[in-house]
Amino acid sequence: MRINLKYAIAGVTLLIVILLYTFLKDDVESSIETKSSSSIETFAFSSNDKNINGKVYLPAGFEIDKNLPAIFLIDFTEQHYTIAKDEFEKVIEGVEHIEGFDALVVTLENIADIDAKPEAFDEHYGIFKNMAEYVHGNYTKNMSRTFIGRGSESGIILMSLLLDNGNDATFNNFIATDPGGGYKSALINLLEEEDITKSKTQKKLHFSFSKTNNREKCTKINSLINNLNDPRLQLKFHEYAESDYENTYRISYADGLRYVFNK
Repeated sequence: MRINLKYAIAGVTLLIVILLYTFLKDDVESSIETKSSSSIETFAFSSNDKNINGKVYLPAGFEIDKNLPAIFLIDFTEQHYTIAKDEFEKVIEGVEHIEGFDALVVTLENIADIDAKPEAFDEHYGIFKNMAEYVHGNYTKNMSRTFIGRGSESGIILMSLLLDNGNDATFNNFIATDPGGGYKSALINLLEEEDITKSKTQKKLHFSFSKTNNREKCTKINSLINNLNDPRLQLKFHEYAESDYENTYRISYADGLRYVFNK
């Protein structure tokens, strides 16, 4: 009986040790996972005397490296198409699919009910210039800033590429997909009629369009940008002939990110 009791006590002790190890192991792993997980924060900044709310995706690597590049998504309400509610997520997915790469992703907290038109370019671009300044002061000092968008919003992307060419230009990477009708005409007029100042800093552009866009105008915009012969601008042009406007951004965002970050 004494021998059996001894074995019983040893068995219970071993069981307790195993249970404690399992509990503590799970707790430690959970703690590590929590500490190294990504997060989304909201913030407020000022633009044109208005308080505006933004949000920023912070990858797990942000805990270790506070000097990550930032990607700024311009995402307004689609005026003539079904609203895409996943653009922010698709940019984040594009970042996460690049092995060994981390970046902040920044946009407005909510999809703004704005119809992006060329005559309001200065106002709309000003929002993202001020947003970039806030992010630079509060999240990262990295000067690699990417501007990304589709539809009429991509018209803002392209216009900013052409007009903001000083030494202190806000963005240096540009990903523009399927520019809207009004902006296509405005861009062609600008490129044909204005003397565009060549960039004083290195810039990269990934410009694309889908099968449902105006092929003639999109290829003309690309040709006119090429004709600028700007040695500081690298350009990749792509036609997604098998995809329509509603779906192309899901591909082009990821392709554009790999291009501008050399991945």
